[in-house]
Amino acid sequence: MSNTFFLLILPTRTLTIHLGSYRQCTGLSLRGSCISEADAAHLLHTVQQMLERRPSHAWIDGQQLLALSPLGQQALLRAQISSQQAGTQLHWCGLSAALRHELAASGLATQLTLQPAASYEGPGFLLPERLVTSTYQQVPQA
Repeated sequence: MSNTFFLLILPTRTLTIHLGSYRQCTGLSLRGSCISEADAAHLLHTVQQMLERRPSHAWIDGQQLLALSPLGQQALLRAQISSQQAGTQLHWCGLSAALRHELAASGLATQLTLQPAASYEGPGFLLPERLVTSTYQQVPQA
């Protein structure tokens, strides 16, 4: 019998980010939780990628952002500062009432442009509810 080696790799991030742009419209969709150092680094790296496109406005959909740790809150602040330095206005859309309350309690809410989900003007394909499902029509046979 030969020796067997089994390697299981567990993801260290609980945050999924979708980045997209269409014409002059740039945005992110945050899904999951931003609670670890890896999550925060992932968010900041993705924001830097987005800022390389030099948009004047960027839209961040936070409807599916579930939790923010203090590290996650600091990542939001650092993303905001980086965008301001790059001349980009970030619009944080659709954060839950609980997250907005946490941001208000920490004092970060005043430093972010928080908007309702309906104000999102980023690429529609980033939003799960706007995804177009493929349909087909049955062609009647003669």
